[in-house]
Amino acid sequence: MCWTALDRLLALSEKGMLAGVPREWFTTERERIRKQIQARGWNEKIQSYVSTLDGDQVDASLLRIPWYGFEPANSNRMQRTYQRICEKLGSDSLLFRYPAQPAEGAFGICSFWGVEHLAIGGGTAKQAHQRFQQLLHYQNDVGLFAEEIDPKTGDALGNFPQAFTHVGLISAAFSLQERDRQQAPPASKTGEDVRSAGQEARA
Repeated sequence: MCWTALDRLLALSEKGMLAGVPREWFTTERERIRKQIQARGWNEKIQSYVSTLDGDQVDASLLRIPWYGFEPANSNRMQRTYQRICEKLGSDSLLFRYPAQPAEGAFGICSFWGVEHLAIGGGTAKQAHQRFQQLLHYQNDVGLFAEEIDPKTGDALGNFPQAFTHVGLISAAFSLQERDRQQAPPASKTGEDVRSAGQEARA
């Protein structure tokens, strides 16, 4: 997040929306942070980015690295990170936030992060849509999600309804829609023929 903060401040400065930004200093610090993350936030042994510098544990929030623009979702490191997260934290389409959470369910928002990672380049559009559809099965009769989901029973756990889960759903739907738009033939990118992920979520 420190890298992201500096990156966004520099972007605002470039657009003339923020005055007084020490651009040279921020640029230097941003690059220093990037190098530190790439060197110490990557664990060569487990072939994954990790949740702490020099650590060996994964965390589902690592899937947000491409979303913030730090590294492309289709990079070799992010591909391996996604695989490791699914291995360590996954249960079908669901994702736990951290390892070893026997008293916790899978987190709704983290599960939608998995969809969005695929949608923004970490996988195919088909894979992203399939995962999205699988997660929609966990909504209740009026389309609401809980904070957590029991992977064994599908029961809603924790806070209900949980805004964060729905934020994850909406963000994933927008990313799916954009992926579909980019892949659609030029003549069909407008009009009713393009089925949006938003319509898919409401179905």
